[in-house]
Amino acid sequence: MWVVLLGCLALADAPKKAGADAQELKKLIGNYEVIGQEHGGKKVPRKDLADLAVEIAGKKLTIRERNDVKEGSEIVRLNPKAKPAAIDMKITTGGDVDKVIKGIYKLDGDNLTICVAEPGKDRPGSFASKEGTGHTLFVFKRVKKK
Repeated sequence: MWVVLLGCLALADAPKKAGADAQELKKLIGNYEVIGQEHGGKKVPRKDLADLAVEIAGKKLTIRERNDVKEGSEIVRLNPKAKPAAIDMKITTGGDVDKVIKGIYKLDGDNLTICVAEPGKDRPGSFASKEGTGHTLFVFKRVKKK
């Protein structure tokens, strides 16, 4: 599932409106804890998410388990004007390297929700991960700086 998320965060082609993407990307930058994940209609138990953290730094998205890097991707495209807002990521580690994942996202205060399709599949149309769709839904909460 993490490979899917990481792949959605990579930028495959240069955006035509890089300024808009850069402004939107700045809003997403930060450290997040994973507070929810669902794949194929099944929720991942909260205890299984407790040691996971996500960092968005520039275009890079890194998932860490405890202090070890688990997976990485690069955000390749953001389209905040799409309804819902669209995100594409290119996987940078693991078996699906260079595959692009399409997803949607919403940022509500310190909560970031991303729903992604499997690599090579169509972008989800809603923030849901119903059985048989192959979609994965992630909910992150920004970690406040101390």
